[in-house]
Amino acid sequence: MTASTGFDTRTKYMTWRICAWGGPGFLIGLLVFWALLGKFVPPPPQYWTADEVMAHFLNDNIQIRIGMVGTLFFGPFLLLWSTVISRLLARIEGPDGVLATVELIGGIMTSVVIMLFGVVWLTASFRTEMRSPQDIQLLQDVGWFLFDMTFIVTLFQLFAFGTTVLLDRSASPLFPRWLGWFALFAAVTFLPELVMPFLMKGPFSWHGLISFYVAIGPFFPWAVITCVYVFKAINRLELEELAQAPRG
Repeated sequence: MTASTGFDTRTKYMTWRICAWGGPGFLIGLLVFWALLGKFVPPPPQYWTADEVMAHFLNDNIQIRIGMVGTLFFGPFLLLWSTVISRLLARIEGPDGVLATVELIGGIMTSVVIMLFGVVWLTASFRTEMRSPQDIQLLQDVGWFLFDMTFIVTLFQLFAFGTTVLLDRSASPLFPRWLGWFALFAAVTFLPELVMPFLMKGPFSWHGLISFYVAIGPFFPWAVITCVYVFKAINRLELEELAQAPRG
């Protein structure tokens, strides 16, 4: 193996690993800043009056603001992770495949959605006392519609990943088939979100069991498990490429 070949291979996969850490960074960042500091788990009820929404943003104003700043910082880490997944999927389907690109675009658009609802809820926590309760309620509503009703881009990402994994007919697949089925299951669970705009209470409201926990919940365990298999796939491809490199 020549020094330049080994260096180039290791450098390439080192950058893959750096970007792959975007997945854990994204998940931990959302847990800490969006869910905990941002006060969005459990979510504020959809049926709250304007005064109740106003009180929520006033009582925890600085904490919510810090949470949204952190969300805006860590949310785009999903883009880095999605880029690595796209490269891995391209290894499965070949240069003429389109699913790797669909997965990448889905990840990019999901990152954009996160930045949008992060900005909206950050705005609601900024100069809150100078705004009317109706204005804060409007921002609350816009944020939740961005959060829930843009699910289709994440569904595309999960669909592309799951389909590619299931179509992998190689003797030693990069990802287990069950993970492909899990991705498709997580994609389908988003569909009940379509009912959310028509109900203020109950399991299909944005704070309800189905729209929040059932519809969104499977994405996170899928992402955690996929993080593990992404690193395994990178390690495997690097070892295979180094083993095939010419020696001199």
